[in-house]
Amino acid sequence: MGEMMMKTYQIEIVTLEAKYFIGVPVTNVFDRFDSERMQEANKLFLERKNEINGIINNQEYVCPHFANDILFTYIYCMEVNEITETPNGMIGFQVPSQRYIKVRSSDQDPYAISQEYLKENGLVNNVKSLALEVFKFGEEQHLNNADIYIPIVERIM
Repeated sequence: MGEMMMKTYQIEIVTLEAKYFIGVPVTNVFDRFDSERMQEANKLFLERKNEINGIINNQEYVCPHFANDILFTYIYCMEVNEITETPNGMIGFQVPSQRYIKVRSSDQDPYAISQEYLKENGLVNNVKSLALEVFKFGEEQHLNNADIYIPIVERIM
């Protein structure tokens, strides 16, 4: 057991082009996480995702999200090539091109890893943008099964 701790995560800085998403939003009170509401939104999304036109990748779904100290909004989405029409009860939006820290970890909290990485590298989380969680259909929706993208503030030279 005495061997060194293996690095069980990958982290890199990536730039993503502008992306378009359509999906089902759910808002929670930040400090009273309501998993039932999350599950309802997820179920609705799974039942109705075939109403979304122009899906880029049928194998995965993306959950953009943002929070402040009071509320937390999570959106179950499909990435689409453009937003033509948005099914009733869903929202469609564009996330502009941006730099992210991309983290994947099989056994640690990817958000904790990314916060540490930000600090060590003098980077700042862009809280005005959206973090993204990318999941594959058929896998348990869990942070350790996701690619996590944390938006970073661009330095002004």
